[in-house]
Amino acid sequence: MAIKPKTKVRVRVDGHCASHCLTELRTRGHSFVIDEPPERGGTDVAPTPLETMLGALIGCTNVIASRIAEEMGIALRLRRIRVEAELDHRGIDGLADVSVPFPEIILQIEAETDLDESELAPLRDALDVRCPMSVILRQSGSSIRQDWALSPLSLKTGG
Repeated sequence: MAIKPKTKVRVRVDGHCASHCLTELRTRGHSFVIDEPPERGGTDVAPTPLETMLGALIGCTNVIASRIAEEMGIALRLRRIRVEAELDHRGIDGLADVSVPFPEIILQIEAETDLDESELAPLRDALDVRCPMSVILRQSGSSIRQDWALSPLSLKTGG
């Protein structure tokens, strides 16, 4: 008898507000911290909330793209993902109602594969709709552009 996978999973994160900028977080036995730089009243011991969110987009892109490639039978080895986004700071500063804080987000993805850009299109399209972080950001009005830099698969494995 096949086990039916869960269609919804509850995710929990608990935060302790150590100061007005420093937040200590725990989830599933893991700990992490979010802070602000000194010019914004923090101690700069960790990434900012927005850097953490963009980092989550990178992590999600890695996991979901790799999963999609495996499902599609595509040999793909992601090597580096960088994100660049311009923040419209007027909303944070109370100067304007900003409905889209990040109008454009650019994902720069370095990967090894035997495919060319056009053959990778189905994976790219699936990534747009299957990566939860990408979906959340797109639904907020952000445009996310994927820029892939492809090189041939090498024989060596790992980082």
